Amino acid sequence: MIEKTTSVVRFAALDRWDSPQISSAPTSYAWPVATLGEVAHVRLGVQVPRKGSKLRGVARPYLRAINVRRAELNLTDVKTMYLPEAQAIDLALQQGDLLFVEGSGSVTEVGRAALWNESISGVVHQNSVIRARLHDERLDPEYVITWFNSRAGNAYVREQATTTSGLYHIGASKLAGAPIPIPPIDIQRKVVAAYREILHSAETSKSKSVVLKNAAWEYFDAQLIDAAGTAAAADMVTVAEFSVLDRWDTDITPMGITSSHPIVRLDTVADIRLGVQLQRSNTGGQDVPYLRVANVQRGYLDLTDVKTMNVRPDTVARLALQRDDLLFLEANSLEEVGRCARWDGQIPLCIHQNHVIRARLRTTDLLPEYVEAWFNSPAGGSHVRARARTTSGTLYTIPVNVLADAPVPVPPVEDQGRLIAKLQEGLAEARSYLDDAEQLREQAETDLVAALTSSCDEAPSRLVTS
Repeated sequence: MIEKTTSVVRFAALDRWDSPQISSAPTSYAWPVATLGEVAHVRLGVQVPRKGSKLRGVARPYLRAINVRRAELNLTDVKTMYLPEAQAIDLALQQGDLLFVEGSGSVTEVGRAALWNESISGVVHQNSVIRARLHDERLDPEYVITWFNSRAGNAYVREQATTTSGLYHIGASKLAGAPIPIPPIDIQRKVVAAYREILHSAETSKSKSVVLKNAAWEYFDAQLIDAAGTAAAADMVTVAEFSVLDRWDTDITPMGITSSHPIVRLDTVADIRLGVQLQRSNTGGQDVPYLRVANVQRGYLDLTDVKTMNVRPDTVARLALQRDDLLFLEANSLEEVGRCARWDGQIPLCIHQNHVIRARLRTTDLLPEYVEAWFNSPAGGSHVRARARTTSGTLYTIPVNVLADAPVPVPPVEDQGRLIAKLQEGLAEARSYLDDAEQLREQAETDLVAALTSSCDEAPSRLVTS
């Protein structure tokens, strides 16, 4: 048995841990505490034979890290390997086996756990998955899985995970040292039931948030694009060229959308400019705050960490941001490249790095808030995603000239204002459900810890009473 202590961290969102840092304040449990290695046989899986190697032994389906989700299994893609028959027998999973992810690129995902339900016969596990087979009747397997997927249970794994290249690992021997508080088994089952009930409510709120968010964007797009016409004329549409504010000249350009409103290219209504490459040394100029990819989120700016670089005065003059400038990501994942946020002058003097593109509107016929929303919408962002370039398959870029060609529908200004108000109303409602979900998740985590650190009389009644 070990000391009745471990460490916990704050859960900040539904599907992520807010920081890899672990609180140093210990938690004292009201129940006996054992290590996983004391109550279960813990072992790593087998390495998959290299491609091209001679097939030897027997074929067996095997589980990888991708199959082991948090508290559930994803068996839509289960691969097969050949291994010696004796090893296949030794590694064969049994009903009630606990499965842990041994390594991940995110420290938040190392150690996530699921229970094997024997849905595939003869399945084994790769060395990216650790198996723990309980042999202590004091523990309910569902409780153990719930514990390790909780904030408190995951804390030990996060403390012990190691990395040398950005990939985090928790070996079988280290995982065997993870602490587990052991209340009476009836309390374990009540804790699990209450925890899952609250999480179910959280997921219901989260799903409602997603539905409302999607509906808000779908309505926004539906008022601007002709869906039927887009399918029929995806490569030839009428484009309005901004030459003067009181008339339109038409042109035919392959832009991929049709609309009942005039459509302009972004470069006909805005000055577009790439930022400056990060300066690694002193240029003899001045230190100026600059925006980088991390600062430009979808529809808002995160200014919690704004860095500075030393640049010459002419660079400052050329790149100094002005209120209502639109900022686009020049490079990111395919889903995020081109995301847009509007600058509102929070920092008196600020420039932008070369992974951020600035567009400065030069017409009053377009509201900056509307253009920002358009490029963040599914339809508005489709031009960028369809034309983004990649050499690695993971990092996509949009050249300035690609963004310059992006189409922008131009409804009357008063209609733009109404669309923005409607969109913001829908997104605010969606956010309220997401906030509810986050609060419920935090309640589940807090209640679980309270049930394990308090006696039956002191613990939350919803967790330890019928």
